[in-house]
Parts: sequence; C-alpha cells; structure tokens
Amino acid sequence: IKNTLDFKPKILKRFVNLLNTPKEKTAVEQFGKGDKYFGAMTLCATLPGLPMLGHGQVEGFTERYGMEYRRAYYDETPDQGLIDYHQQQIFPLLKKRYLFAEVEHFVLYDAYTGDSVDENVLVYSNQSGQERSLVAFNNTNAETKVWVRRSVGQSFKTGLGREIRQVSLGEGLRLSFDQRTFSIYRDLVTGLEFLHNNQKLHEQGLYLELGPYQRKVFLDWR
Repeated sequence: IKNTLDFKPKILKRFVNLLNTPKEKTAVEQFGKGDKYFGAMTLCATLPGLPMLGHGQVEGFTERYGMEYRRAYYDETPDQGLIDYHQQQIFPLLKKRYLFAEVEHFVLYDAYTGDSVDENVLVYSNQSGQERSLVAFNNTNAETKVWVRRSVGQSFKTGLGREIRQVSLGEGLRLSFDQRTFSIYRDLVTGLEFLHNNQKLHEQGLYLELGPYQRKVFLDWR
C-alpha cells in the first residue's frame, strides 16, 4: 500500500480485496470465525478497490468450490451466528462503499509505539462529502499500544501537480484546528462514542490500545 501511494494512489482502486479463491483453503479454514477473520474482512470492506466474498464465506462453509462444481459435496449447515455478525459488522460497511472506495481522500498512517513504527498495525482514513472514517486493525496475536499522529509519505494533489508529503491525523481527517472545536465519533465494533478536541488530534494524534487482532472502525464523525 505504501509503495502504491508513493507511486500512483489511483492504482489502489484497481485492487481486488479477498480472503480466498476456489483454489485456496476457504476463509474459515485460514482465518477462523473470530477477530482475525473479521479484522481481515473489515480491511476488505473498507480499503479502496473491490471487496469480494467467496462462495459460502458468510455462512462459514469449509468446502472449496471450483468453477466446474455442479453441486455441493459436503452437507453443511449455515452458521447463523456468523451470518448475524456479518449483518451487524460487515454489511453496514459494504453499504457505505462510497465512503471507502475512492483514493482522493485516502490517507495511510504510521502507528508509533515509542519511537518505532508498529508495522503490524494498519490505520487509514477516508472521506466522502462530509462523512469521514478512520479504521485501525492490529494484524498480530499480541496486544499493542500505539499513537497515530502522522501519515506515511504519500502523493497528494497540489496546485502544481502532486508532491510527496506527510500530514497530521487532523489534516488527514480535515478537522478544524480551532481549539474550541471537538469531534464526536462512534466505533461500529463496540457501539461506543468518543469525544476529542480537534487541536489535540492535530498536535498529539490519537492513542489506541489494541488487543490481538482487534479492530476499530470509527464512523459518524461530527
């Protein structure tokens, strides 16, 4: 992602984001049915490009399906709990693809733990009109505590063309720098709402504590 943003961000729109193909192990075999799976699926649903779900993925099926299959060979029952959690956590994101699909306002951030970047943590924001999103995912089986302050070096439009630069979290989210203004946003995963001073988001960034394969999906910014 970093290399693409550095070279030509629009290429991200050509990506196809998926967890399995008919020739590979099914998503449930590779990722299970817990946080690791839903974290990976959240990335598929909220990154620019095309999200694609495998046959039987939402139902939790373990049988691989090839193009030549005329019927299923396993007698599997859909996992209703898994289906319900998709409806609660993933389908609302797919219905907001207009917020995630474009790259004009897509910003990828470094997640700092001390003076080093935690490469296992993905954090990015996007915007469509007045709607904003901020997504974070800890892609490892260990806890981490990070500060999200600045973006990676990426290509931004300017009046003279494009230039490589870094922006603060507040700039990436296009928040007011006025110390009298605050932002309220909601985490889709937990349903909790948060309140932050905008100037502090510009100057200090956002502190996150993430458990193993934990994700944050901050929506409804106002």
